Amino acid sequence: MGNSAKITGTSADPESLLAQELAETRQQFQDLQAHHMALFKLTQLSHDCADLSVFFQEVHQTIASLMTAKNFYIVMYDETLATLEFVYHVDEKDEIPEGTIAYEEFAGSLTNYVIETAQPLLATPELITELTNNRKIAHIGTLGLDWLGVPLINDGIVIGVMVVQSYSESTRYQERDLDLLTFAAQHIVVAMTRLQDRERLQNAVSARTRELMQQIREREKSELLQESLFRISELTNDVSLDIEQFYAQVHNIVGQLINAVNFFIAKYDKENETLEFVYYLDQNSRDLEKDFRPRKLANHYTELVIRRGETVLLHRDDMMALHESGETRKPQDETNSWLGVPLFSFGEILGVMVIQSYQQNTVYTEQDAELLNFVSQHVSTAIKRREAADYERRAHELLEQQVKLRTVALEDEIKQRKQAEERLKHTASHDSLTGLPNRSVFIDLLNHAIACRKRDRQAKFAVLFLDLDRFKVVNDSLGHHAGDILLKMIAKELREIVREVDTVARLGGDEFVILIENLISEQEAHEISSRITRLLDRPFTIEGQPVFIGTSIGLLFSDDRYDNADTMLRDADTAMYHAKDNGKGRYEVFDASMHSKVQNALSLEVDIREAIGAQEFVPYFQPIMNLSSGKIAGFEALARWNSAKRGFVYPDEFIPLAEDTNLVMAIDLQIMEKACLQLKQWQSKLQDKSLYVSCNLFCNHFFNKNLAQDISEILDRVGLSPQQLRVEITERALLENSDQVLANMQSLKQLGVKILLDDFGTGYSSLSYLHRFPIDVLKIDKSFINNVDEDANHRAIIKTIIDLATSLKMATVGEGIENVVDALLLQQMDCMYGQGYYFARPMAADAVETFMYSAGNPMQTMALN
Repeated sequence: MGNSAKITGTSADPESLLAQELAETRQQFQDLQAHHMALFKLTQLSHDCADLSVFFQEVHQTIASLMTAKNFYIVMYDETLATLEFVYHVDEKDEIPEGTIAYEEFAGSLTNYVIETAQPLLATPELITELTNNRKIAHIGTLGLDWLGVPLINDGIVIGVMVVQSYSESTRYQERDLDLLTFAAQHIVVAMTRLQDRERLQNAVSARTRELMQQIREREKSELLQESLFRISELTNDVSLDIEQFYAQVHNIVGQLINAVNFFIAKYDKENETLEFVYYLDQNSRDLEKDFRPRKLANHYTELVIRRGETVLLHRDDMMALHESGETRKPQDETNSWLGVPLFSFGEILGVMVIQSYQQNTVYTEQDAELLNFVSQHVSTAIKRREAADYERRAHELLEQQVKLRTVALEDEIKQRKQAEERLKHTASHDSLTGLPNRSVFIDLLNHAIACRKRDRQAKFAVLFLDLDRFKVVNDSLGHHAGDILLKMIAKELREIVREVDTVARLGGDEFVILIENLISEQEAHEISSRITRLLDRPFTIEGQPVFIGTSIGLLFSDDRYDNADTMLRDADTAMYHAKDNGKGRYEVFDASMHSKVQNALSLEVDIREAIGAQEFVPYFQPIMNLSSGKIAGFEALARWNSAKRGFVYPDEFIPLAEDTNLVMAIDLQIMEKACLQLKQWQSKLQDKSLYVSCNLFCNHFFNKNLAQDISEILDRVGLSPQQLRVEITERALLENSDQVLANMQSLKQLGVKILLDDFGTGYSSLSYLHRFPIDVLKIDKSFINNVDEDANHRAIIKTIIDLATSLKMATVGEGIENVVDALLLQQMDCMYGQGYYFARPMAADAVETFMYSAGNPMQTMALN
């Protein structure tokens, strides 16, 4: 009764007490959950934050979600330099000290006390008084109530302090706040260190990239300068060029080197003290003819150049100073920079050449003045030559007019017409780059040779069809300008290697054809083909760099069955492709069996298309091993074809044709879906979701905007997590249509699919795309790994690749491991994963299961050996 009365008296009942306890328990759970979420966010900050300033702000916000933290700062301590730096500071009372501060300047502060003791500190007013009385601290900054500071410790060394403090009785800190802040500091140090390392790496890469780009820009600028001056020199020597065209082309060339939008050339008449503007362009002029009409000398800047007889470079302040001194008129409001150079001939001023800027960001320099002064020498020479040529021409015309004016005029007209006709005829029949006859001319000559053969069976001839083997590599690596130079060099060499009666023509691109006539024996054609292959097998030097090109040649002899040139070119082209298929750098003579190979290729293409529809392509799996543990990490899925018509077809028989016809796109997706489905079954059977499958994708996949969506749909159909799928990309894809490739790679990364760069080290291997593209794994090409213990150069290359991958947070896979020595060596060089025949060959799915259940640990076996 007493208890009941007490409960009644306090208006409480069992249900309300239970509800209150539940509410308190729920609140405690929510608080605990909030703490866990905040700590998880601290761990993720190094991945989510772009820079340290954002990181420290996010840390503050996260700490503030755990406790009251209106006054918060983080100070970094450099033990070596004995300095402090407040990298983040928010305080109601005190201002942030800027820059680095000597550690001794804060001697006696609570901050220094925490650094010295390397222990967390909850400093209440009572403790602060005690520490002050004991002379362990002194008052620095505004004195508050509670001061809560914890050391930031990395590898046992204090690198800074994180502090919250209170100036109000409403905010007092407890020991649990100190424990929570101490625990949070551990996460912050790990995240901060990772972010600092990443920032240092990014800064180093950015600095090197800027250095390389500056070198490239300087080299390009130098090359452009040399080319421009050479072009001006050529123009100067071309007296047939109209003077107005000469001025315009000089302006165009100068404009490629300097900002010369506003440009004019003025001729000076010393006798009449006048200026005549013979060429002018000005973006601010509303009436060019009025603004640039001839004038008497006045107090303009152009006249200043004539009076001084030297280059005049003026900026805005210079112009105003000249005006205020009375030497020149007031400059236009919009004129920002002005540069004029005199035009001299034998010490006499002919005129002035001027450029001027109306933009604040365009200011001419002494280097610009030196360049324009050099150009002026050519312009002066051209003017004098033009005047002399004009005088000579007028005198000659006057003399000829007195003797035989009409006859000369008619003869000149006839001559010009003939020249024009010859030029038109040559242009229509010859390749503009190499000067060789074009396809049309070659077809006519070949049809004529066929007709002669019909009339005379003894008239033998042959056709050579040439295709350069590595011309695309030259264009991709050195540029089209280098490719054009190479084509002209090869055309010249081919003309010299054949006989005078033979014809070399260019069909287009990197294809050439040769008509060899009046053959006494077929051996002559064989010898010419051999000489050409040997010639093109040696290096060509382009802009100081050796280039290896090689050629494949199809050789076709005249035969009674040919009635037209197109048929002969077709068969010669077929023979050329057989030369390529048989190893390149060679020639092949056409025979009828080659037609069968072409037909077989067409038949194979039809069967591939049918096989795609019938789902005949299946994945074979090659294990990828963890070189440290010896366990299977995942599998590479490789396409295999068990044809209903042909039986088992090896990859090297159908993959090249599938790539040429783009059918490999459908095969890749079919293999990916089957491989994902098989992995899903293994995961269910083994109860192990750590395994993954890696699928090869042809480079054209990455040029397709729907790639990420296609892969996402496959994963959804199979029910496989994106984290269990890898895709392998080749370096070629990174070099073509790189913006779309980058977009696709970023979409795959957002989906959760990891990206492997296959055959790294064999292509263009550039640091630039490793930084630009989101690559997770580098696969070291097997050409470096095969018997790597016998090749020091390969070991050095592999070690460099592994170290590079490690610094960029990438994993590495060694391909083509065929013996225990290579596997151990890769393991010692910290290569993470490996695959190859030493571990297992590619296997069908049922063989993989047998392998997983029965195989021992290959790495442990190596250790025993």
